[in-house]
Amino acid sequence: MVRGTANSEKASAQTPSGASGHGSTSTSPTTSTSTSTSTSTSSLEDRMDRMEQRLEDVLTRLETAAGDPSAPSSAGEPSAPSGADDPTTGPSPAASSAAADPADPTAPDRFWALNALKSQLPAPGGVVYAGAVDLPIGHVEYQWGRPTDPLLRADWADRAERVAALGHPLRLSLLQKLLENECTVAQLVDELDLASTGVAYHHLHQLQAAGWVTSPARGTWSVPPTRVVPLLAIITALEEA
Repeated sequence: MVRGTANSEKASAQTPSGASGHGSTSTSPTTSTSTSTSTSTSSLEDRMDRMEQRLEDVLTRLETAAGDPSAPSSAGEPSAPSGADDPTTGPSPAASSAAADPADPTAPDRFWALNALKSQLPAPGGVVYAGAVDLPIGHVEYQWGRPTDPLLRADWADRAERVAALGHPLRLSLLQKLLENECTVAQLVDELDLASTGVAYHHLHQLQAAGWVTSPARGTWSVPPTRVVPLLAIITALEEA
């Protein structure tokens, strides 16, 4: 489980400097005609201005796609265990207002994260999920990914218990409530209108065994920071695309 840092390079280009045209005067044996330079000079300068504007637009899009890898990390973020994969973080969703909603079909670069992933992981590619979220319990940034081959060779049955723990509406409600703040069992029973504390303990223990919740202090329950983004990624994956 990894919070990675992408090493992205911002493209740069040399903007052409302005230029001016020089007119000429031609003379024939029978007539003398003066060619005005103002029209040609104005036309050339207009073209150069448009070219400069286009270059500036391209640079802006490139810098937006590259994101800002130099931003400092927040205290309390999950650290990367040794040997963990770090394919890419991709550009930050906050890097551009156009990328504020990755599902927006009208966004200029709707697949900015996918394009960044492909640039970092050539065929056969891989899968990455990441998140930077502000919640009532605090700010969490997290990334985790796997190349395709190890992912397909893994024993998926080993993950059955962790998946099964989420397969109950009440447990999902407990997790959603715990993303707001740490709670005691009494608070959970009261806010979720549960039948008894025994019911709450039963489901909390199932979630704890699968690693989705923890008890940081006696009598209180919370979602570990390293499980926040994975949980939200699963909930997102369950939406109908």
